[in-house]
Amino acid sequence: MERAKRFVKWVYQDSSNKPNWLMEDKNIGINLHLQRHLGWHKARVKFLELLIVSLIRTRTVVFSINAVSLNDRIICSNLRRIQRFFSDFTIDFDVIAKILMAINPIKGPYKLSLDRTNWQFSGINYNILCLTIVADGVSLPLLWTMLNKRGNSNQDERKALLMRYIRLFGLASIECLIADREFIGQEWISFLAAQPIKFYIRIRENLLVNQKGRELKTFWLFNNLPLNQVRQLYKPLVINEQWVYLTGMRIINSKNQVEYIIVATYQFDCQTMQVYAKRWSIECFLKSIKSAGFNIEGTHLTDQKRLEKLFAVVCIAFVWVYIVGQYQNRIKQIPILRHQRRAFSIFRYGLDEINRALLFDLQLVNKYSQLLTYT
Repeated sequence: MERAKRFVKWVYQDSSNKPNWLMEDKNIGINLHLQRHLGWHKARVKFLELLIVSLIRTRTVVFSINAVSLNDRIICSNLRRIQRFFSDFTIDFDVIAKILMAINPIKGPYKLSLDRTNWQFSGINYNILCLTIVADGVSLPLLWTMLNKRGNSNQDERKALLMRYIRLFGLASIECLIADREFIGQEWISFLAAQPIKFYIRIRENLLVNQKGRELKTFWLFNNLPLNQVRQLYKPLVINEQWVYLTGMRIINSKNQVEYIIVATYQFDCQTMQVYAKRWSIECFLKSIKSAGFNIEGTHLTDQKRLEKLFAVVCIAFVWVYIVGQYQNRIKQIPILRHQRRAFSIFRYGLDEINRALLFDLQLVNKYSQLLTYT
């Protein structure tokens, strides 16, 4: 390989259009400006920036693959360096959250979305509770909790995550909270109402509601609706001993079965369904860090602390990719297809653009990295 490189250098010795891979270090000029947010040693910050660029280039979190792409040093040395970073180095995740907030391009107050992602590998359960900021077609990660168990989060875990957000960024920065059917419960709803935090939470259709002194399942309130038509109840009802406003509709789901979408809110809002629909943005984020982006499911890490560090690095990479995609979309908009959706996502746009720049124009990569200083 070294002989081949020397030969190509000789061929291009009089050319000003040398391939980028001829550089001693393919990432030597790339600065993501993370030093201003982190109190780390410069060498540690430089390594983090190299790792973020490598994740984007390889589109996977697998250590052995990133050891090849990290720089032009010996692969086994790079692999040990990556392993030591995740095993020995301590990360303050409050600092990571502040970085993600500082570089996110959305202006507050924020619509927050809460959801959980989980997968299995060799009998090991990976379960992460995420709090994100709703953006354009996707959610931007901010805080998360590693759940060392299978199944749903409990009310204490959700409350702790939201109280951490309030401690770091303040209650006034929250416009509302959007969540799915998993995130329901008397204590949880009471906590949100006591803050108060405006919420849009889907509830189960068989949940009991008190109407005029009698209990009935919530779907009966919307059972006679035509398909895809929304009904809003103007009077609050009691669910789990809490007064809430309900909005509902009937749809045909992917299994060709009738399904009810019933959303509980803290206050009456005629835009309830439109706001709740933004919950899908967090699903787009979770898909992007999995099969559509960084393949986080490919990790074989079993230690929760190491996995949390890896998730933090992936989240920083994700936000940078989104910022680049948003920037490029302003220059040249993504085509809109017949069904009025984009041909591809802003995240995909950014991911492809950074990779193209890494191959052909490192100056453009540095321009993209400058975007992190403008948000």
